[in-house]
Amino acid sequence: MSQLVLPTAYLAPVSYYAVLYAADEVVIEAHEHYAKQTLRTRCTIATDQGQQTLSVNVEKGNKLKMPIREVRLSSHGDWQRQHLYSWATYYGNSPFYEYYIDDLRETFLHGHDGTLFGMNEALRKHICREIGFEPKVRYSEQWMGPLECVASNGAFLPERLLLPLGKVPTYYQVAGVEGRQPFMPDVSILDLLFNMGPEAVLVLENMKGTRI
Repeated sequence: MSQLVLPTAYLAPVSYYAVLYAADEVVIEAHEHYAKQTLRTRCTIATDQGQQTLSVNVEKGNKLKMPIREVRLSSHGDWQRQHLYSWATYYGNSPFYEYYIDDLRETFLHGHDGTLFGMNEALRKHICREIGFEPKVRYSEQWMGPLECVASNGAFLPERLLLPLGKVPTYYQVAGVEGRQPFMPDVSILDLLFNMGPEAVLVLENMKGTRI
């Protein structure tokens, strides 16, 4: 089995979770240096006005030479409240928002150690449990090399990823219903969770390609 390596990610795209679902094992890079303006600190949600990017604020400092696990979340800028407001604004009318939001909010605000890596991983584990699967994940013991992400087969994934995946299939998206927007296929996993609930796993199953 080839080794699949993913960066840590903030509420990653659907395709990222499709990899977690389909792979026999995934290694999450835990020894890289911080990289700004990537999926490590950004997610994209679907809104009735199109796609919107939400960015995590981290503490100031020489982060470009800082190990990813040492980067701490900023307590300034009110960014957490802004993210929660955007979730409520654009997903409040989705079928499963009320069902998931309380536990998700608690994990987002308090269920981690205050680091970027810790928050991302706490959210990933929580969302996998909510969707209903438990991927085999371990953390790298040393730096695995660059993990630049590129579009591949309609999915936003690390270029070294070898797992074939299908494109994200069309599913109910409240942004399209309320805003008459075309389907936005590979936005944050929040979109799939809030819109599809227990059927989110069927979308990931539909994306599976040949297992490595």
